[in-house]
Amino acid sequence: MASGVGVKDECLEAYEEIKMGHRWLYIIYRLTDDLRKVMVEEKAGLDKSYQDFVDKLKEAESKRQCRYAIFDVKFFHGDVPQQRLAFFLWSPDTATVRQKMLYSSSKQAFLRKLQGMRVIIQCNDDTDLAMSNVLDRCISKYN
Repeated sequence: MASGVGVKDECLEAYEEIKMGHRWLYIIYRLTDDLRKVMVEEKAGLDKSYQDFVDKLKEAESKRQCRYAIFDVKFFHGDVPQQRLAFFLWSPDTATVRQKMLYSSSKQAFLRKLQGMRVIIQCNDDTDLAMSNVLDRCISKYN
């Protein structure tokens, strides 16, 4: 990756599980403690909610850290039920400069490994995390 950050195999395996089988509602990724690789922090089952997802990202914010994440968004376009995977870069204003730089400079290379991601959302605050914002981004892919 551009920043020298690698990706553990478990990240791609979890992505395939959510992409092909919709096995998870969301996956949270973080950098390892030595900041050298992206790893899976949590895979959440379908019994979880969007609020659980937001709460998990807010936990990272309380540690002054960033996160990557994928959420399986279900919505209606017209009367037709739809499902889209949305990639999030959670980079809160309170995160350290080093965290922001590493996550930002590694994002594109990580996304290239996650083939098929069409909805990309960078979130810096609660407004960006609002479900209405996420739905707008998913629906805009149809226009």
